[in-house]
Amino acid sequence: MLLQSVFFLYYFCLVFCLVWLTPKSLRWLPLLAASFFFVAYGHPGHLLFLVLPTLVAYAAARRLAALPPEARKARKRWLWAALILILGSLVAVKYVNFFMGTAAGVVSLFGSGWTWKPLKMILPIGISFYTFRLIGYLIDVYFKRIPAETHAGRFALFASFFPQVSAGPIERAGRFLPLLRHPETFSAERIFSGASQAAWGFFKKMVIADRLAVFVDPVFADPSGQGLNLVFAAWLYAFQIYCDFSGYTDIAIGLARMLGYESAPNFNRPYLSVGIADFWSRWHISLSTWLRDYLFLPVSYTVMRPLKQDRLFGVKVESWAYITSALLTMTLCGLWHGPTWAFVFWGALHGAFMIAGQLGRKRRRRWARKAGLTSRPALLRALRVILTFNLISFAWIFFRAPTLSKAFAYLHFLQLKINPSGWSFLVVGVLLILVLLGGERLAASDKSSGWWSRRPLPLRGAALALFVCLIILFAVDTGNEFIYIQF
Repeated sequence: MLLQSVFFLYYFCLVFCLVWLTPKSLRWLPLLAASFFFVAYGHPGHLLFLVLPTLVAYAAARRLAALPPEARKARKRWLWAALILILGSLVAVKYVNFFMGTAAGVVSLFGSGWTWKPLKMILPIGISFYTFRLIGYLIDVYFKRIPAETHAGRFALFASFFPQVSAGPIERAGRFLPLLRHPETFSAERIFSGASQAAWGFFKKMVIADRLAVFVDPVFADPSGQGLNLVFAAWLYAFQIYCDFSGYTDIAIGLARMLGYESAPNFNRPYLSVGIADFWSRWHISLSTWLRDYLFLPVSYTVMRPLKQDRLFGVKVESWAYITSALLTMTLCGLWHGPTWAFVFWGALHGAFMIAGQLGRKRRRRWARKAGLTSRPALLRALRVILTFNLISFAWIFFRAPTLSKAFAYLHFLQLKINPSGWSFLVVGVLLILVLLGGERLAASDKSSGWWSRRPLPLRGAALALFVCLIILFAVDTGNEFIYIQF
């Protein structure tokens, strides 16, 4: 179901009315029904891939809560059995062809005639996102960070909440389940705030991201002879995917707020980052913090625990732990995004950038002192932001390209030669980016000063209606799906 379709507009209006007409204690019922319908719409079989892992997580968590702390082996068995079953459904539909195709390619190097015929798979909507929700919930219950949820309906709603199920944010159970237990009361101000944020998300997607794609897509489709257009396309794709994904997040957060639930933030001006690690603290925050808490830190502790000495081969043990954790975490992050070697390479590249940034801190500080930049912190920060953005844009090439070979072909055709055919699109792209930056600057200033939020509600309502008309007028194509829906 396309969020920008007229059908979804009618659908959400119906759900909105049902939710606010339902008593608080029963509000989970229309929301759960709406969420299940949203997942099953178009492909009813998708619902099975949501319901079964949800039941496994619910039952396993209840069992973990019932077992005494001293029953460590039994608790571990329940945890691992549940994790394997939940991850198994994700692997079955998303990665079987990738793993088996890779295995067939390796075996063929030794002269075997075995080949793998790819299975026809339809990826269930949101499976990568609700799988991580359920895994995080189980681990938190296992370590007794949160109690096991006893209400099966609210737990199913936590896993399937329809504004977020397609592409996040990846909510934590410890934060979101209490909100489901105690819904907010009706508030015109909250509803207007949610509608405004959702409208801004639609603008970023339908006006900015989709219009940037008009230039970016042809360049990536045929990079030969494009010259500097390849550089321009990489830069513009960075903003395209940001507007596309953060636009979805704004819509999800806005719609959830209109229904009475506050979502976790997912973006914080990521292209103002001063390093790759800083970028991942600002980009897709719900995923990056999930990876930090449930993968990066456990791997770091596992690496450091058996090493008794301070250094290994002249390198600090803490550095070895960081290298291992960063490379493994980011490589798996790339694989999570999609079953291709291009995604794996993209993730590993970010891991390598993070390792280089961590290990080269002292050297960078020496260079900054020698260049006299330490006395000019604003210039130093600007240079770091520019460098980080270009590293990120370079990595986005591997994310955007359909295969790893096509990503390297894209780099192969790169030339310092101006192609006049792309200048008009570049100018339009820069203007769109300026509109984006201006809009986000206004939103940030209003959040701190509250100037616009203090204006009369009818005035703000009229402005919002005018803004929606502008979206409809300048939208490129209402049929373009969000990029992260495919993950």
